[in-house]
Amino acid sequence: MQIPFSEIFSSVDKIILDSREDCTKGLFVPIKGEKQDGHRFIPMAIEHGASFIFTEEDCSELSKEYPEVRFISVESTIDALQALGGYARSLYSGLVIGVTGSVGKTTTRAMIAKALSVEKSVFETKGNANSQLGLPITLFSMAKENKEISVIELGISIPGEMHRIGEIASCDIAVFTNIGSAHLENLKTKENTCFEKMHILEGNQKEVSLYLPKKDAILGTLTEEKIRAMGFLGEKKLNLFFYEKKEEIPLSVPGEHMEDNASVAMAIGLSLGLHKQKLLQGLLEFQGLKGRGGRLSTEDGIMIIDDSYNASPDSMKASLKVLASEKGAKRKIAVLGDMNELGDNEIAYHREIGELLKSLPIDALFTLGKKGEEIRKAMGEKLLPGKACFNLEELSLSLEEEIKPGDLLLFKASNSLSLSKVIQEIRSKHCLPK
Repeated sequence: MQIPFSEIFSSVDKIILDSREDCTKGLFVPIKGEKQDGHRFIPMAIEHGASFIFTEEDCSELSKEYPEVRFISVESTIDALQALGGYARSLYSGLVIGVTGSVGKTTTRAMIAKALSVEKSVFETKGNANSQLGLPITLFSMAKENKEISVIELGISIPGEMHRIGEIASCDIAVFTNIGSAHLENLKTKENTCFEKMHILEGNQKEVSLYLPKKDAILGTLTEEKIRAMGFLGEKKLNLFFYEKKEEIPLSVPGEHMEDNASVAMAIGLSLGLHKQKLLQGLLEFQGLKGRGGRLSTEDGIMIIDDSYNASPDSMKASLKVLASEKGAKRKIAVLGDMNELGDNEIAYHREIGELLKSLPIDALFTLGKKGEEIRKAMGEKLLPGKACFNLEELSLSLEEEIKPGDLLLFKASNSLSLSKVIQEIRSKHCLPK
């Protein structure tokens, strides 16, 4: 059956993957996963207002029961979702800026969007909808809102993912944050990661601009000739730029990685003819994102850097350097947990963090998880006060016994460790404003 893209786009307001959500005027796309088959929840999606359904299964009985719902038979709901995303992209006439990299995609995307939004109407990815499932939903929303500029995020964790999402995103400008150690469990090497992410250059556009960090060991050595040899450009014109910090840019969020983000945001904005002072205004207004370096303070004077959403060796090192550089705190306390998806060298990567901590002016270290414990072990005779903890309750109790007004705490770990729950405990016990 041919998918009626035009009818879907004009009839629905949103795409839904979770039947528990409000599906009013929505297209529900059931996904077959390892543990659950979304087709089981089609009735729930309909009860919650879904008006269109993609389905790989026979829904003739449901169609009789719900004649007002449009059931569209497809061979693969994932392929159909991505095709719809591609259709939505074809309707959008604005400029698309795509951000990818091993770490820092979301913050970089948000900073670029903030800088450009002072003078332009800007759409940006909601949350982290950047995958083979999330990206098509982003493109659909992007076309619906139809802003002048869209700053979207493209993420992968396994080989082959970027080939499809890069093709349907068809970015006019592509930004790389870095090539680091994230997802090496599946991508194996940094060189493989670079090659896979370069698929972001695919799409129907005739010209693409590529912004690469000059200081990155892999990306900083690329040339147009090397990039063309990867085979993704075809006949496209490539405008290749390398970004780096060239001047002090006033920011409300500290850190060398934030300065890098600001540098590429400034470079893109100036290339689009925007005013420097307006770009600087937008960057100064950026306050960080929840779970990604945002700042919190309790009423009794405990300060928190909430970087708990995710972690890789590179991002953890950057966050620790931010903590170490902070002035005004009575004590600086690092709360670090396991970093996942690092492959065979995961223990070595955790021990690297411990080696770095030996040289930083940080006062205490608490860790969560068996791999996190390796950070403390690596410190040897220079081990900081604190404790290795193995569940959230133990960590919460240990921190509650330790922290005092004037302390600054950094929280950093892979998202699966749920360090955010410990922050919530501190919020409730110390009257942290929401």
